[in-house]
Amino acid sequence: MKKFLLKLLLFALILAAILMPVNVIIDPYNIFHYDDPVDNGVEPNKNFIKTKYILHNKDRFDSLVFGSSRAGFLDVESIPDGTYYDMCYSEGVVAEHVQTLKVLIRGGFIPKNVLILVDDISCFVDPAMHENMLYRVPYPSGGPISWLEFYAKYCDILTTFESLSVMKEYRESKKPDPDFAERFRRTGTERLDKPSEFDGTDGNGNELPGYFADYYKLRLEESVSDMKDMVDLCNRYGIKLRVVTNPLYYKTYEVACENGYLDYLYELAGVCDYVNFSSISNVTTDCGNYYETSHFTPYVGWAMIEIVYNGFEDELLKEQGFGYPVNAENRDDFLKLLQSQ
Repeated sequence: MKKFLLKLLLFALILAAILMPVNVIIDPYNIFHYDDPVDNGVEPNKNFIKTKYILHNKDRFDSLVFGSSRAGFLDVESIPDGTYYDMCYSEGVVAEHVQTLKVLIRGGFIPKNVLILVDDISCFVDPAMHENMLYRVPYPSGGPISWLEFYAKYCDILTTFESLSVMKEYRESKKPDPDFAERFRRTGTERLDKPSEFDGTDGNGNELPGYFADYYKLRLEESVSDMKDMVDLCNRYGIKLRVVTNPLYYKTYEVACENGYLDYLYELAGVCDYVNFSSISNVTTDCGNYYETSHFTPYVGWAMIEIVYNGFEDELLKEQGFGYPVNAENRDDFLKLLQSQ
């Protein structure tokens, strides 16, 4: 029996030695090539590769932007008070941002500024779901075992080979972004020169509803507590924290409100001040300001930067809730404004 187990272990090691290089070379999620990612048609694990990139390039940046993929179209090079890197990734939530910031601090990187963009994703998505999504698995925060468990998720040869067809089709479509790696290293943002072709329909004349995933569920206490953790962490290390809400496309905003989003906005003001951009406004009802029902364009991001950092005010938009500063003292009036729309 002992000899059999030894043979079995030896076979497993040999098999791993053969298959591991295949996974590393193909690397659909870019985790083995964090410093030179490839736009291959498979969503990379941006949470992991961006965290690792910052840990190996501490001197290049002094400030961070956190958020979901919606934050990816914010021109961080236009933010005036630091050299920002955009840590955005698909469905990023505050609990994960807290974990990432702790990893960075332990690794010797303490940013002077942190800007967090929150929205319905922040209060509707359970971060536990991401543990088994290969493009969203968080950066390991434990010891060697957590690292082994992390890399083991990416050593499934069947999953890797299944990705090959996606990568081949994407490459043949001639859609790959030639500036993907350079932009990743410089800012972490998405393409800021991408034009919007969104008209509010599916292309066949059918009006699109607001975006709301079937697994969304309000996590009010947990999500507010996560932001309290971020506030405490930033205070502990002298990090200037700014919080803003994303300007949700109006139909997405409406369905979010139907499911408790206003409760989140109200309770959020109890743990941190923030500038609100989530409302029914002249900006959020203009389809040209969006790529689809989820992501706003860089033009909107520039307006947000002007308001938050440069003191620009548009009274009409402010009356509509766009660029509205919210705190514990005025949140009742703010809520009444949003409820009246």
